Amino acid sequence: MKTLFTFIVSAFLFSACSQGNAQENITVSELNAIEFNSDDSKVVLDVRTAQEYAEGKIAGSKNLDVLKTDLFTTSIEKLDKNKTYYVICRSGSRSLKAANQMKEAGFKNVVNISGGMQAWEAANFPVEK
Repeated sequence: MKTLFTFIVSAFLFSACSQGNAQENITVSELNAIEFNSDDSKVVLDVRTAQEYAEGKIAGSKNLDVLKTDLFTTSIEKLDKNKTYYVICRSGSRSLKAANQMKEAGFKNVVNISGGMQAWEAANFPVEK
């Protein structure tokens, strides 16, 4: 019985750790439905490399490469922590890392985009080059 309890607790802790900081996640369809026209309190933050970003991006998005760790860290410190940031990357992995880092840095509203630009393009949503 003790072994079963230890296994269950270990599985729960592993699951919790792999979830990161449990910030909100939405799909690309949900992101596409959000009105961004004149609302500067909402920002799409693309955390891919500059080259990936140049190959196709969501119109109006901002680019900060999460792989440039020190630059990313200093750059997010300059952002308004009260805005809502919709964080996207190629597939959803780097954006999850970036979103967690932003939450740890004190950002109030950070949303990870599940599936990233791959899912955005697969859904035939507009891409700006």
